[in-house]
Amino acid sequence: MSPMSSDAQQFQEWQEFQQWKQLQQQHSSGDLPHEKENVILTASTVRGSLIGMAQAQMSANLTNADGTGIKAQPISFVVTSTNQEFGRATTDSNGDANLDSGANISDPQLMASAAFSGYTAVYHGNATYNPAKARGKYIVGLG
Repeated sequence: MSPMSSDAQQFQEWQEFQQWKQLQQQHSSGDLPHEKENVILTASTVRGSLIGMAQAQMSANLTNADGTGIKAQPISFVVTSTNQEFGRATTDSNGDANLDSGANISDPQLMASAAFSGYTAVYHGNATYNPAKARGKYIVGLG
């Protein structure tokens, strides 16, 4: 073996050691990137009323992979075909978010779009959890 190949080998071993050392420092300081958890988001079929003020009670449920509700997370409710937002709600301790659409669906075009395409519950995720979407059905009734 020539002296150059021995030096090159020692240099490579030194580089590998430095990389290992850097990883150890990151691990001990908590700087390593962690993988976000997947979530399960479901949306319900809701009935909307045309009598009086048009409205619907939309609901979604956000859980972790084990089925445990995730609390204090914002959920947006949007018309599926137009992405127009009905409103937002925050999940409770069971992971449930409920929104009374109220006057937001008094707009006939918005109501028609919602009746045709349904609504989508949207969770944008955070540092711990991945984002998720779920479609719900919107059934327009007379009462």
